[in-house]
Amino acid sequence: MSARVRAFAPATVANLGPGFDVLGAALDGPGDSVTAWKAKKPGVRIVEITGDGGRLPLDAEKNTAGVAAAWVLEAAVAAGRATPRTGIEIALEKGLPLASGLGSSASSAAAGAKAVALLLGENRKRVLLEAVLRGEHAADGSWHGDNGFASILGGLVLVPSSDPENFVAPISLPVPPGLRLVIVHPDAELETKDARRVLPREIPLSDATRQAAALGILVDALHRGDLVAAGVWMRSDRIAEPRRRALVPGWDEVTAAMKKAGALGWALAGAGPTILALSEEGPAPAKIAKAAARAFRALGVEADATVHAVSPRGAREA
Repeated sequence: MSARVRAFAPATVANLGPGFDVLGAALDGPGDSVTAWKAKKPGVRIVEITGDGGRLPLDAEKNTAGVAAAWVLEAAVAAGRATPRTGIEIALEKGLPLASGLGSSASSAAAGAKAVALLLGENRKRVLLEAVLRGEHAADGSWHGDNGFASILGGLVLVPSSDPENFVAPISLPVPPGLRLVIVHPDAELETKDARRVLPREIPLSDATRQAAALGILVDALHRGDLVAAGVWMRSDRIAEPRRRALVPGWDEVTAAMKKAGALGWALAGAGPTILALSEEGPAPAKIAKAAARAFRALGVEADATVHAVSPRGAREA
């Protein structure tokens, strides 16, 4: 145990088309960081947040990093690794834009959970996963572990359940060699809770059946390393994306540009407004990124486009 620790948690993308709330992938590159240290007053307090423009709450009970950190502290107390009088202060450094579809709240929760776990010597994976799940719930009022579990574990994960009362451990899937994800983030925000409001409460049995089949074939294609097939089935979401893409100005133009530039598949990154494309290593990803950013700008929307591999590393000491 250290007197002061700093943890980093990577950005993520989720859903990957038909994998709504079920598939998540950690990205190499950007993420959030949390520094944690012992304090005299019991409980968890957030003393500083940077990189958010003053928009996120310092109240630990309303902040994803604070909620996740508090859950780890509670678990450590129950296990005898801390006492009810243990106090922890944390500082959150946002490296991800808010409401971007890049798992910003999940990254904060994962970094907060990991920092406190490092500080207290808490190394149980389930504690970290449950902490992130509760942190995400504080952000939008729903239970979904796709982004958070990927940020904790790294790699590509399948989430059998996000029900905290019926916990089922996520499954790490093989990452096909050469897989690249092109991430195109427009200068716009879309809150997850707003994107969830457009989703149907009920879906036709035929759509549910097709969605289940599409997810199964997508996972099979990823297992086999067949990126062409994975790209085809990434485009087959019948439930969330058809409703959500109307919230992303330029969807049709940008995805058409991605297709023309050689993208194998495309989908919203999480709830959006970021759009991701699937490609394989080589010159194609950079070409797709350039074409997508150009398409957004032609519509008067500034956009950043970057190329990422799936990061095998999740939340870690920094």
